[in-house]
Amino acid sequence: MNKIYPMIAAGLLVFAASANAGGKSQGQKSRDYSPRQDLYEYARVVDVRPILRQVRISNPVRECWDEPVYRTELQPHKSAGGMLAGGLIGGIIGKQIGKGGGNKVATAFGTLIGAKIGHDAVNGRIDHAQSRQVAGYDEVCKIRHQVSYEEVVDSYEVTYKYRGNRYHVEMPYDPGKRIKMRIQFTPVI
Repeated sequence: MNKIYPMIAAGLLVFAASANAGGKSQGQKSRDYSPRQDLYEYARVVDVRPILRQVRISNPVRECWDEPVYRTELQPHKSAGGMLAGGLIGGIIGKQIGKGGGNKVATAFGTLIGAKIGHDAVNGRIDHAQSRQVAGYDEVCKIRHQVSYEEVVDSYEVTYKYRGNRYHVEMPYDPGKRIKMRIQFTPVI
């Protein structure tokens, strides 16, 4: 019995050595090791300071004011003589058209149309001798741009502590109390 234990121990050592040295056995699957594996850990944020930049803001502002202006008002010439002369000529022409009852209607229409033409011909013209200057105000407006500058947060300078060391990183947002870090390592095969 004393000889059996050393033989069993020697057999196990040979089996273990052959399993390690021989590589894969038939029922064993191989492990695929990628050359790089990523892990994630969290580090404590110690300080966060915003990095500011100035932005130019231009707002359109409408400014209006009243300016004095002078206009010339022309007085139209007024006369009833054109209407009378036009009505007389229109009536004479209308009397020449038609016979009987139609003659009276043509005379009446000729008188009316002639009066209108005579009135427009005389009263439609402007007499420059009877013009006058009138003062008034016109509203004038102009758009100008009012420029101002405003500070906005551009990014954040973050100081964090990981395994006893302090590190700085610039981030587009405030990470809060902790920061997620990707740890890269290459396993030794």
